[in-house]
Amino acid sequence: MIKYALELDFPTTNNEAEYEALIAGLGFARAVRAKNLKVYGDSRLVVAQINGEFEAKDDTVAKYLRVVKGILTQFDEWYVEHIPREETTTVDALSQFASSEIENYPRTIYFQVLKTHTVHVINLIAPVGVASCRIDPIKTHFETGWLPDNAQEARKLSVRALRYSLIEGLLYKRSFVIPYLKCLRPLEAEEALKEAH
Repeated sequence: MIKYALELDFPTTNNEAEYEALIAGLGFARAVRAKNLKVYGDSRLVVAQINGEFEAKDDTVAKYLRVVKGILTQFDEWYVEHIPREETTTVDALSQFASSEIENYPRTIYFQVLKTHTVHVINLIAPVGVASCRIDPIKTHFETGWLPDNAQEARKLSVRALRYSLIEGLLYKRSFVIPYLKCLRPLEAEEALKEAH
């Protein structure tokens, strides 16, 4: 079992925290190249929203739900099930660990601190250009399953694609240090640099 703890260093609601943990876990599952996924969550509301039983009425929660559903499409099969809170003792121990002031945490636990909401970072930069560039093959691979005819090139693309996610039609590079990084085309990058300066 891989243990992964997440500290949220910003104000958040319980539902937003559940979605942040789920997004981080899905990113971790992609990083270890999981194809099929079973997700167990102790939030009945979040599980019901993902399974389409309830709708997300809050705007921020609706954004989280769209991001999660976009990531889930990258797995061959996935299943999300509610599990009662009393059956999540290992998860509770990890959540206590993440919220404590431990400086020297065990090396057997992957630990990450998020400084802002994932859905806020994902939407920071507006698209401004559509010129062809090096991210196009990866995006096409996610959208259609396309691979180059050359076996070696196909393998390279498949391996590179593991580091990316396609969310709401936009390509992001996954990171364990900060939330997802939006992939920019050359004109978008120039515009972002102008705005930053």
